[in-house]
Amino acid sequence: MGGGCASYARIRAFVVCLAAYCVVVAPHAAAGQTLAGADEEEATPRLLPADVGWTVDLGAGPLHAPAWDSRTAYVALRTGWLTAVDLQSGETVWSVEQPADQSPVTGEQLVVVADGALLTARRTGDGVAHWTRSFEASVAGPLFFEAGWVVAATTTGDLLALRGVDGAEVWRQPLGATPTARPSLAGEHLYVPLDDGRVVALALATGALLWESPFTGQPQGILPRGALFVGSTDHHLYRLALADGDHDWYWRTGGDIIGAPAVDDERVYFTARDNVLRALDRRNGARRWRTFLEYRPTSGPILAGSILLVSGVSEFAYFFDTETGSAAGRYEAPGELAAPPYLIPAREPGGAGEPSSEPHLVLITTDGRLVGLTPPTGPPRITISFPPHPLLPLPDRLAPAEMTEWHPLSMPVPPMLQ
Repeated sequence: MGGGCASYARIRAFVVCLAAYCVVVAPHAAAGQTLAGADEEEATPRLLPADVGWTVDLGAGPLHAPAWDSRTAYVALRTGWLTAVDLQSGETVWSVEQPADQSPVTGEQLVVVADGALLTARRTGDGVAHWTRSFEASVAGPLFFEAGWVVAATTTGDLLALRGVDGAEVWRQPLGATPTARPSLAGEHLYVPLDDGRVVALALATGALLWESPFTGQPQGILPRGALFVGSTDHHLYRLALADGDHDWYWRTGGDIIGAPAVDDERVYFTARDNVLRALDRRNGARRWRTFLEYRPTSGPILAGSILLVSGVSEFAYFFDTETGSAAGRYEAPGELAAPPYLIPAREPGGAGEPSSEPHLVLITTDGRLVGLTPPTGPPRITISFPPHPLLPLPDRLAPAEMTEWHPLSMPVPPMLQ
């Protein structure tokens, strides 16, 4: 009996000490924030917790996802106007009447918009038209603007490359299909997913067809990172070889893959219409973890350091830990999100102003409200819970019941044997 009382006293003393610690630290607590060293704090964007830096009502909902650069959002509104909003202050920079059939794209201090068979490039500073280009057929599929190149497809199945500076046509490649997602650039090669079930690789300088890889569904957004990671409407995520498009491995899910995946040094992350966020080993396709979502995702995950940002048909932006897939927090927007949040690139050192006061994440809602989120002011916030460290499940193992979920071309090495 005495030993039992002593044990109870020790437990009670531990709980009292923990409660006292929470009283001191908890007022600064917020979901998703953990203790980290100074180096890790600088390397990983501090997405949570967050304060609202500004909110602006555009007066109408967006027709498409905005185009973004490090300073400005370019929003094609349902009213037929194109509006530029400063990301630091939320103020409207300019607004011009400009119908848009696709999401606008930006680069080289220009924003390019498709309206039927007409492409118009406007200056990002004042919205004045810089050049226009008319085609014999309407523009189809998402536009691309990167490294000085504008790439557009037409309803006749042609893919055209223009000089961004003046809109002059450089080459035209008849592909007989239109892109299902925005093309991707890696080095001197352009990778395009097509609605006839092919991924094609083209030489950026000439448009020459280098190789093509067939799919049983429509390929989605492509991420080139030492290989090509691309999902498809055939419920599979694929890793393709850069040199020839051969399938290194693939993984089957319970629904169509949504958007482009995200990749870091160890894992590839992606979402599917079975409402699951997954992480696979980027080398062999072995599953590392999966997290069931409470909503339908509308795009692939956004990678920010050790945090994944996932949005969907919801007013919430959700954050997940890349190592375990566990929830790291969420932010509630003032309405349903109309497009994936935009992560503003980190400001270069030496600039004017305090970094903590600058927005780092921007959200847009279906009713036309833009919200700029900033890191919180004050001391770092720490999450304290009981027990102090959450009990995590053991790492995934390739149990026989899980083998039906994937179909790699070669058996992946189980995590415990690597």
